[in-house]
Amino acid sequence: MAAEEPPAVSSAEATARDPIAFLRSEADWLFAPDLATCLVGSQALALACRSAGEPGPQPLDLDLSWRLDVGAGTALLQDRDVFVATTEGNRARGTLAMKVGGRRIEITTLRGGDPDQSTAERVAADLGERDMTIGALAFELATAQLHDPHRGLEHWRQQRVVPVGDPAQRVREHPVRWLRYYRKAHELGFVLERSIRSLGLPPELLLDLPPEAIALELRAVLAKCASPGRCLLELHEDGVLATLAPELARQFDGRPAGPQRWHPEVSQALHLTLALEWAVTRIAELDDRDRLAVLLAVLCHDLGKGYTRDAHLPSHPGHERDGVPYVEQLLDRWPGLADPRARSLARDVCALHVEVRHFDELRPGTLADLYDSFFRAKDYPVELFAMAVAADSAGRLGHEPQGVEIERRVAEDLRWLREVCASVDAGALRRQHADDLDGFRSALHQERARALAHGRQHRRGH
Repeated sequence: MAAEEPPAVSSAEATARDPIAFLRSEADWLFAPDLATCLVGSQALALACRSAGEPGPQPLDLDLSWRLDVGAGTALLQDRDVFVATTEGNRARGTLAMKVGGRRIEITTLRGGDPDQSTAERVAADLGERDMTIGALAFELATAQLHDPHRGLEHWRQQRVVPVGDPAQRVREHPVRWLRYYRKAHELGFVLERSIRSLGLPPELLLDLPPEAIALELRAVLAKCASPGRCLLELHEDGVLATLAPELARQFDGRPAGPQRWHPEVSQALHLTLALEWAVTRIAELDDRDRLAVLLAVLCHDLGKGYTRDAHLPSHPGHERDGVPYVEQLLDRWPGLADPRARSLARDVCALHVEVRHFDELRPGTLADLYDSFFRAKDYPVELFAMAVAADSAGRLGHEPQGVEIERRVAEDLRWLREVCASVDAGALRRQHADDLDGFRSALHQERARALAHGRQHRRGH
């Protein structure tokens, strides 16, 4: 019997396993000493951890640096027939792109220092301008020398996010680093260095960034942190969140989630944190777009509670529909945070997350209205909606086990609603009412309500 062939390995997996072997095989000219090509960032840290015999990151991206400026680098990459066009913004930052071994790889001119300095000096200057020590490592291909001047490996062992040099200076250079420090700490489960939490800089500095850059970091908080709520809470505690998203800051300002009978966790901050944590456990099998849509919907589901009058607390009457304008306000501020489908889902979950859990108590006419106003689209993401609604229930102390059952029930209820309402022959009714559009709409609503009433009796009988 012939031996089984080993499973195919993608170029990304091969790179993650042994980036040096990958580059040696696919682009050995990068090892020329005069280029001073270095593996940088997480790949260099992974190599350092491997050499030290301890667990490290498992990066799939492969980022390189070298001595060449953009002009000389472009010429070499074109000569090697691996050049890939990139944006003017990237070129302005000294970053070029190439394709080797089926992979697109970025390579950046070493930052800082003088072009005439030695390779060691150029590498040291480059690493001195990076944001955090665990990313300030470089592995020089030609010499196999590891550069770790800021003790990044030691801080990785200690599970600390430490800035390179003065954190205030790093943030002034690139304000988005302020958010990345927090996000990276929560992504890795590391401790955030105290110097970062007490920068003493005005948060308005972040508003000088392109809105898309802020949106990208907020998306990363949701997509990469095991507990997005805890990351946002730290940003609130340190006075940053109110500038970025006052609607979210009100979720963490100490207000009650509701009467203790319904919210034994008491705090709205804890409720939102628990709801997001539960959602994170449920979205693993979804694609990136769907995962983000669910998490955004959970993040925004209670925004209305932030604007409840003090006289009404601890209750939040009408917070569901009252919260929808604040969902729009948040998403309008940071374009790129939500695509149209995610925006629609966030609005719907905010408006309906309580109402749909009382589906069996709603009148047929109300159900027909819900179908027409919210759930009529053929591609409506019912399962995502149900998951986000269930997170609200699971985000209550002692109620987490109910989440899966509520998710199942809400999805079944909505699928049934859509099936029954879609079974009504709207075309026939439209022909009956000719040009009387209002009459057609009224008749269609009545027929759907009748079908729902009849279907409910049959459903309950089973």
